Amino acid sequence: MRAATASRLAVGSACLVVPRQALALLGAADRDDPVVAAVARVLGVRLLVQAGVESLLGGQAAGRARWLGAAVDLAHAASMLPVAHRWPEHRRSALVSAAAATATAALDLASRRDGSEGVTRRVGADLNGYMERRGAGTG
Repeated sequence: MRAATASRLAVGSACLVVPRQALALLGAADRDDPVVAAVARVLGVRLLVQAGVESLLGGQAAGRARWLGAAVDLAHAASMLPVAHRWPEHRRSALVSAAAATATAALDLASRRDGSEGVTRRVGADLNGYMERRGAGTG
């Protein structure tokens, strides 16, 4: 499973099942607001559906879904910035949500077409190769 998909599953599950606790973990001042909890649940459903679609698709369709997923996440991040500006009581929740969406989009965009975590795996392989050349080994 790709890191972006796993991230969406984890965050989506928390937002859907325990939204107030998830908001409290972020230190959100608006964690006890029932409207904010409802919005968090809707976001959770969106993230779980998105992760489900990504998990079911393969081949070229998965590549398109990755780009679409990144676009949806970046649109969400952009939509949180006016919320943070307009409503100070929701600023922390909105900014954390924007940051998480941006990070997940970055994970999507860093993934290679073949589904592997290209950048992450390459760095790990490069480090292992370097350590072996130096005679230090990795294990």
